[in-house]
Amino acid sequence: MEGIEDRETGEISNMIQTTKELIHRLEADPRTDSAIITAYCRIISIYGDDEDARALFRVFAEDPSDYRRVLLLDPVMRCGGLELAEDIARVSFDQGSLREDMPSDILHVLGYMGYEKYMDYMAACVCEDDWDLSKDACLGLLHLPCQAYRERFESEWNKVAGQPLFPEFLPALSYTFADERIVPKLMSWGKTASTDCNAGLLLGISMFGPSQKERVRQILMDPFWELNSTGTGSHWWAYMCMPMTGLTFAEIIADLKNRTPVGGGTGDHRPDEIWIGHGYHVLHDLIEVKLAGDPHPIKYAPQNTEKMIDLYRDLFQWSSSHEDDSVPGRISAYLGYDHPLIDQYAGLRMKMEMALQKELEMDLMRK
Repeated sequence: MEGIEDRETGEISNMIQTTKELIHRLEADPRTDSAIITAYCRIISIYGDDEDARALFRVFAEDPSDYRRVLLLDPVMRCGGLELAEDIARVSFDQGSLREDMPSDILHVLGYMGYEKYMDYMAACVCEDDWDLSKDACLGLLHLPCQAYRERFESEWNKVAGQPLFPEFLPALSYTFADERIVPKLMSWGKTASTDCNAGLLLGISMFGPSQKERVRQILMDPFWELNSTGTGSHWWAYMCMPMTGLTFAEIIADLKNRTPVGGGTGDHRPDEIWIGHGYHVLHDLIEVKLAGDPHPIKYAPQNTEKMIDLYRDLFQWSSSHEDDSVPGRISAYLGYDHPLIDQYAGLRMKMEMALQKELEMDLMRK
């Protein structure tokens, strides 16, 4: 497959050292583990530019069906410009459709980069019976002007509204044909939807911004939505939706602590144990996602900027030496010292302690 080269010299140049190292590593060992590739890609996404993106797409295009090469598309879309997007489309499409050997991720990439030529194709893919293709088409369209597709998306929405199974990310496009008055319908839909489809509903609500902060908080704490289910991936999308509405970990932690006061409640004032377990489980899983450091799939979405040191304090520090009012202390008091969440938070504490040192080091380097 034709590669992407510098238009003037025919060579790749001016890449950051991290990009050069990743390319050399892949040349030496095409079976390099995906975790290693992802680590390189995270750094390139932050510090790279169009030259890095162009070089990485050339490597990807050599074997686009290799899932390891697909990982390179993340820094490509974050660092590349519109000219590169045109080149990507040229080698990825054939007669108006995505080439069979190309992953659906290309649709997300082109949308993120602001490339509009294949919007008709993306719109046609939204309701395809192919989860990846539908998802990437929707994510790409979230970055593009969709006025011409308002009636189409509304019609497709009305066909499946309230059903348990549907194209999962179709509800994320609700903002293209409706205002925030549609949010209660999305909330109601969540009561009948399969938990496998929760991500699109939550993203659709979050697309309306800070006015939906309280609704998103309610969803996170509602056991029915099962946003502590790592099997569906909904917890990952829940974390990504938090900054879109301005919801913070500090607010979630404060809410959970207010509902589980030290000493415990009695009778009607004692919170339901299922709710307590769910709430603290969701909090644990959301912080795990923050620790992973995955970049946001939506270009214009704000980032969660809360300091790990502050979250560590809010989770594990006692306010006095007389009583354990930390999150693990409250879990122990309400659910028992042998509850599985105790071990989960012990593991989280160790991960956060490692992240603290890195955070402090990065703060020092910025000064």
